[in-house]
Amino acid sequence: MKAAILRGARDIIIRDVPEPRVETDGVIIKVKACGICGSDLHLYKHGAPHDWILGHEFSGDIVEVGANIQSVKKGEHVVAMCGQGCGECYWCQQGQWLRCNKMSLLGYGIPGAFAEYVSVPYFQLGTYAAMLPESLTYEVGATAEPLSVALYAVSKAQPQPEDTVVVIGAGIIGLCVVKVLKAVNVARIIVSGRRTRRLELAKESGADIVVDAAQKDIIPVVDKSTSGRGADIVFECAGSSITFQQALQMVHRGGKIALVGLYEESITWNPSIIVANDINIVGCGLRFDLPGAIDLIKNGRVDTKPLITHEFRLDNIKEAFETQLAAEDAIKVLVKP
Repeated sequence: MKAAILRGARDIIIRDVPEPRVETDGVIIKVKACGICGSDLHLYKHGAPHDWILGHEFSGDIVEVGANIQSVKKGEHVVAMCGQGCGECYWCQQGQWLRCNKMSLLGYGIPGAFAEYVSVPYFQLGTYAAMLPESLTYEVGATAEPLSVALYAVSKAQPQPEDTVVVIGAGIIGLCVVKVLKAVNVARIIVSGRRTRRLELAKESGADIVVDAAQKDIIPVVDKSTSGRGADIVFECAGSSITFQQALQMVHRGGKIALVGLYEESITWNPSIIVANDINIVGCGLRFDLPGAIDLIKNGRVDTKPLITHEFRLDNIKEAFETQLAAEDAIKVLVKP
């Protein structure tokens, strides 16, 4: 089968590799669409420890089913995520592989979905996999994973309808956070980001106030719109030192900062501000409520289709990565084998 192999920084090629074998507790999926994630971009820019197949935001059809799998059959449409731990540590013995220090994820330690076929060695409907209804396209199905990340972040931060919530970063995750916040009827949503199309989509997705971070400082905007009270919750989806510091300055005493974005570089800050202002820092990674994300889309509460801006064939994956990395209007770039 064809697969995209990341060999080094900005060095990705198409190569013929053996088709994966089905595991006893897993399935083989014929990939129909796979999105490029920010974490994929990080490895694309800096290189992986060895040759690797990336890709975890995908949808496709079941083509082989492991002996222990009864929940799906060949031909069914699904979205899926998968991980595994060492199998030996305390957390693995408790069935909580997400807490294993040696955990691997699909696309990061387990060969990913930038290929014609992908093996999901541990397939679990509910949380880590979901059926893709006939009413939804494979392309929309590939957006379920980033939407599930946003859904988990919002559920963990627990916004109330009367809250003022700030979202920093208007990439795919930030925009999905806005959509989920709107779906749960949050009173006021303020978004800070860059790139014209992303800001337009933030407004269309339900943001009440949109700030172009290249032109304006969001801190006084939040201060004015809350009459000096500050934000109840800040979702930090950009992953930079500047935006982290902004979050600390915008949230009111006793408020919450939900960290969703991945940081490429270390930051320097004084934790005393957290103690003095009784701020709750909430980490929001590594949870995949895929059924919940699919339900939001299926029921019309969230529309992710406008977030899909580019589609490329697998043979053109380098162009796809460069587009996701640099194109002004790129939000979600999909690769289709």
